[in-house]
Amino acid sequence: MIICYLFCRRFIEHINSYKIQNQLIVVPDTNRGKNRMKNLFMLVVSIIVACLQGCMGTMTKLSKDLVVVTQTDTIYGKSDDNRHEFASFTIDVPVNGPQALVDSVMVFLNNELYEACECNAHFDEDTVSFSKETMYSDDGKRLLSQYMEKYKPEIQDHLWRSFGLILKMEAQTEKYITYGLEFFYCGAGCSSEKYFYSFDKKDGHQVNDIISHENLVRFFKDYPEYATQEEYAWEFRPEQDYFESFYGLLDDHFSLVIIGWYNHFFTIDLPYSQIFSYLSPEAQVLVEQTGEEETMLPAYLPERSDDGEVWMEVDTVNHALLGYIRAAGGPRVSTLMHYEPELEVYPKRVYSIDGDDCSTVFLFIYSRGHLLYCDEAMTCIYNDAHHLQPVPLFSVDGQRDSNVCCLWYDQLVEASNGFPYEEVDKYRFGIHYDRHTKRLYVPIMDSHDPNSEFANTSCLQYTGRYELFQFNGKEFVPAGTDGAWWLNADMRNYKRTVSNRKTADGIEQIDLMPDGTCRRTFWKGAKTLDDLRKKPDEVKESKEIFK
Repeated sequence: MIICYLFCRRFIEHINSYKIQNQLIVVPDTNRGKNRMKNLFMLVVSIIVACLQGCMGTMTKLSKDLVVVTQTDTIYGKSDDNRHEFASFTIDVPVNGPQALVDSVMVFLNNELYEACECNAHFDEDTVSFSKETMYSDDGKRLLSQYMEKYKPEIQDHLWRSFGLILKMEAQTEKYITYGLEFFYCGAGCSSEKYFYSFDKKDGHQVNDIISHENLVRFFKDYPEYATQEEYAWEFRPEQDYFESFYGLLDDHFSLVIIGWYNHFFTIDLPYSQIFSYLSPEAQVLVEQTGEEETMLPAYLPERSDDGEVWMEVDTVNHALLGYIRAAGGPRVSTLMHYEPELEVYPKRVYSIDGDDCSTVFLFIYSRGHLLYCDEAMTCIYNDAHHLQPVPLFSVDGQRDSNVCCLWYDQLVEASNGFPYEEVDKYRFGIHYDRHTKRLYVPIMDSHDPNSEFANTSCLQYTGRYELFQFNGKEFVPAGTDGAWWLNADMRNYKRTVSNRKTADGIEQIDLMPDGTCRRTFWKGAKTLDDLRKKPDEVKESKEIFK
């Protein structure tokens, strides 16, 4: 802007000088002189406008789409009787987009997050920890962390059941966005609920009038094939009362949430081609098709590699995991995989690995699922056209594939005496790549002990051991098994980790050894996993489990 101003000022001074010089030789009252001055004036104005437009063009433009980042955090109980309980939060927070829409969504997120935190801090109590006005935040980058900093001690002291809150943007079109609110409780039993909230992108207001109860009754009468859901033993009854928040305007269908099915929920997906005429006039305007195909950009900011040249992104509209590479001519995109709409995909890390032939292999690690995760590692290269392309660099059971995966249950990993909760980060569990040794660690899961509280569940137990894949310059080949990569090398010869906990004096780990005995290892003064790389201060063996 300053450069534009100086340029224009200098140019005007030059013109003024030109006028003074010409006034000595130009005869007054001639049209030629007037036209020349008029043309010069118009030229100056044009240059000023062009400079201002050029300067403004370099400024960041507001996105027409709502761009969000996913923020997650988990609070765990700290007393002996509730050490298995947790309160997890996953929120899509807007960081760019139409300001009116961003403001409206931030009010919505603040309200829901505040209610969830207060409920966990004072369940069934008529008290509050903080006022809503005190907690309200319009800082998208710190929304969740601000709430967690305040509420963590309060929730830890009162946490008696497991709780999960998910606020996820599930649809975005040119006219509206839709958030899904899902939460679950697990105590003596488990229950879950889900609601939808749609916002008009034009002015950001929440769309409450979507379909009337009368029109919904009329729809099920006209389309009886939807009125009975044999899979859920459910049948529509006109006397049932539904609320607007139970309805979801998604990108390609209308979703109806049924809550109360065995303390859980299920959804009925209805095509707009059938339910369109039953919707309210406002909803019809929002979902009305223009006849042109709309290609929406992914709604999530990317997870980049360390060098920033390669990253992956979740396309929530087309249900795909995308890979990007910054090459000549700008970023190029490739669809690495498509996933089922009911799954949630979480990009984790991207690694670049040098091969023997001077080529670069990219290793993508991501999770699929909700509570029961499927961690996958995918090997890719980019071809001559600078597009990412999966390549089969894994050898598993005699078969070559571009993917290697494992199932793991994140809550039970931490609930089955895993590493102290407050020290666990999102990369500790699931698949891990050690760039120093070029080894890929894939966690080994096992069934629970018959006497375990999780023995009758369908979930597996985290053993604390890993299958190894070694990159030899051309491919990843099996390299046996090993203990956790963060442990001292001499301490990795166990069969299964029994417990790993933090004490007032350090960190203690108890392992079941291959011969059936137990080993207690203690690192004095240790506070983080990195401290366990050192030689332990105490090592004791026993035929009985330490208590």
